[in-house]
Amino acid sequence: MTVLILTSEEDVTADMVIHRLVQQGTPVLRVDPADIPGRVALTARITAGGEVAGHITTDRQSVELGDIRSVWLRRPGRPGAAATEQREWVATETERAFYGALRATGAPWMNHPDAVNRSRYKPWQLRAAHQAGMRVPDTIFTTVPADAEKFAADSPVIVKAVSGRHPEDPPVTLPTCRVQPGADFAGVAASATCLQREVAKGADLRLTVVGEQMFPCVIEPKDGQTLDWRWLPAEECTWAIRDIPAGLRASVQRYMATAGLVYAALDFAIDTSGEFWFLEANASGQFGFVEITTGAPISQAIADWLTHPSPTRATPCPG
Repeated sequence: MTVLILTSEEDVTADMVIHRLVQQGTPVLRVDPADIPGRVALTARITAGGEVAGHITTDRQSVELGDIRSVWLRRPGRPGAAATEQREWVATETERAFYGALRATGAPWMNHPDAVNRSRYKPWQLRAAHQAGMRVPDTIFTTVPADAEKFAADSPVIVKAVSGRHPEDPPVTLPTCRVQPGADFAGVAASATCLQREVAKGADLRLTVVGEQMFPCVIEPKDGQTLDWRWLPAEECTWAIRDIPAGLRASVQRYMATAGLVYAALDFAIDTSGEFWFLEANASGQFGFVEITTGAPISQAIADWLTHPSPTRATPCPG
């Protein structure tokens, strides 16, 4: 049976997992849904007896729908992206057919599309993390300048993107920034804005979760001042795999179960007293830089799960 990997051509991180799969003899097919229709062909049939049949075919290989072992929803393009006419219509028609066929197979997902879609909503994330037992900084999402100004008057705050990336071509990633005293919040009225109480950080934690396995990487900018380590070259930070408290592990597992996720990259701020504060969870977060820097076997863990998928969290919980 074959592992189906859905991701864009630009996703070099996926190659790390594909290499592991090939090494252990697991058949794999990599597909970018943006190539359907066109470079990738789809046929799906639901028979009168309720069976799912058909195939996904590229210029190099083909897989029968019933022969899909698991699906890794990594960083796929949008189906129908290559259409030259009626693009929105073609995209919607193709997306419903393609993902509908994969859902119909019953194959386990890393991660299920419903879970991925829900986890994109940051207010939902923060609430779910709190309910799972994690510390969450006080946060406001607002389009009201007066409310933003009042929130920022109480203590130091930071501003961050609600969705993560600006939809330009190429996409623009926005860093987390401190809000300076006396800032003008008039611009808040133009777009929903996320403000959050600043945690007095001693370090950051990038916690990569693969099924039941956790890879906690503590990241410390060498300058001791940088707010957002993602904007620093790797050599300007120290990286170390360290253990985390059992209570935090349990809370993370509860969050993953609530979110219906098999894989996620969670970010925490570690304050100067050693407490962990949940910031966000990315269902398609990068892991390659952690593995390259620390040697943590994350790609092997992903390959192992895809080869022998566990039913645990394979589909999202209701909520």
